[in-house]
Amino acid sequence: MTGGQVVALIFAILLLLPGGCFLALLADPPVRASGEDYAVILPIVAAILSASGWLFWVAVRRRR
Repeated sequence: MTGGQVVALIFAILLLLPGGCFLALLADPPVRASGEDYAVILPIVAAILSASGWLFWVAVRRRR
């Protein structure tokens, strides 16, 4: 693994924590949530977890 792949792997793992916490808020909110709350949190979750997925892909891809 190159240095860039190691850094991408570290940041991908670090991004899983906030993405998972936001996803847990969607699944079981501490207070009663409205549809507007879900409309705000869902794009945030999607952005964080897609960035994490992209970084995992960068970390494990093979270079030619």
